[in-house]
Amino acid sequence: MRDRRPEDWRADLRGRHGLEEAVAAALAAHPALTLVGRSTNAYDQLDYQLAGPGGRRLQLELKAKHQRYVGWSDLRPDVAEADLFVLDELALRHLVDAGRYGFLLIRDVPSGRWVLWTLAELVVCSKVRVTRGLATPGKVKGKVLLDLSEAAVAVFSLGAALDGLVDSVTRIERQWGDIAPWPTRKAVG
Repeated sequence: MRDRRPEDWRADLRGRHGLEEAVAAALAAHPALTLVGRSTNAYDQLDYQLAGPGGRRLQLELKAKHQRYVGWSDLRPDVAEADLFVLDELALRHLVDAGRYGFLLIRDVPSGRWVLWTLAELVVCSKVRVTRGLATPGKVKGKVLLDLSEAAVAVFSLGAALDGLVDSVTRIERQWGDIAPWPTRKAVG
C-alpha cells in the first residue's frame, strides 16, 4: 500500500459526476422509489435520500472502485483482489447513523458489477480495519477492507441493483427484530 498522491484524487474525481447523475436518473425513474433529495456534494450525509416501499425513508451512499488495488491485498490476504473494497471508516459511520434503511451502492468498474449492501450486512460482514497516513504529517485516515463477495446483491446492471434495494427493504422489515442470524446470500445476474 502506498500513500495517496494528488493525481490519485484527480483520477477518483474524474467521471464521479457522470456516475452520480446516472444513479440519480435511475433512482428517479424506478417505479418503487422516489428520489427525495440528493447530497452528493455534502460530507455529513449520505448521497441520496429516497422514499421506498411502504413510504419508508431510505438513504443511499454511492462509492466506486475505479481500478485494481495495489498493495491492499496484503492487508486482507483472505480476499481475492477483485473482491476487495476499501471503504472510508467515516462513510461507514455515516451509514450506521442512517439506521436500518441505510444502503451502500458500489460501482465496481474493473469487474463491471454493481454491489449493494444493507446496513445490517455491513455490520455483520467480515472486515479488516486499517489506518493510512495522509500527506499532512501526523494525520491518518481509517479504512475498512470489505469482501464484495459477501454482499447480498451483486449484479451487472444498475436497474437490477435498485431492484435489489427494493427487495431488501421488505427483507429488512421482516428480519430486523428476529433473533436468527442475518442471512447472507450471493446473487449474480
